[in-house]
Amino acid sequence: MNVLMIDSLPLFVAGVADALLKLDQSWKVWPAQNPEDVYRLRDQIPESGIDAVTLEWDEAAAQVGWPNVLPDALGNAPWLFVVRVGGRHAIADALLAGAAGVVERHATADEFAEALRQVASGAIYLPSRYRGGGEPPARPQASSAERRLERLTPRQLEVLRLLAEGKSNKQICRVLNVAEGTIKNHLYALFRQIGVSNRTEAALWLARRFPAESPAFARAAFAGAD
Repeated sequence: MNVLMIDSLPLFVAGVADALLKLDQSWKVWPAQNPEDVYRLRDQIPESGIDAVTLEWDEAAAQVGWPNVLPDALGNAPWLFVVRVGGRHAIADALLAGAAGVVERHATADEFAEALRQVASGAIYLPSRYRGGGEPPARPQASSAERRLERLTPRQLEVLRLLAEGKSNKQICRVLNVAEGTIKNHLYALFRQIGVSNRTEAALWLARRFPAESPAFARAAFAGAD
């Protein structure tokens, strides 16, 4: 896998690259610190292109305007925020900026590798404890959100749960044993019901309102099964 790591600390990049190589010798990591590095590296990257990008995210990164630079320099290559401490707000910032998720700076090599593999496959990646509801939503909006959940069919609820876990359309197809076109139809329908326009906004909507396996989500699933 070809990975571009944008970070102010070359030693951190070198450490992650070494750890990834110990897991799989096929990993190739390119370091960058600024937009000029990224544009210069485009000529050195193989024709297969960059599979995933990690971006150290802080106030300085926001000022650089990376969410605009990356699509311009690398096209559709998916990218991850690397943050010191994760949380609902960090996840919201990442998804709203166009990132494919968040990985924490102190993550293990296995977690970094899993995050990169998932976003390269088209999925959304969140640290495991937030997929499991380890932190409550910052601003609960249970009343209206629960009503929207209750309008979803059992299958739409299942698709929403799998989407929020970071699974791609193809992975959801395999789990539910249905055609990809069927999954797309379910996604479009649930997008309309909860008032979002794409899978990233849907994952963000769920993450901000309901911890995974929350009582409200369970109640909606139970009601929909009747």
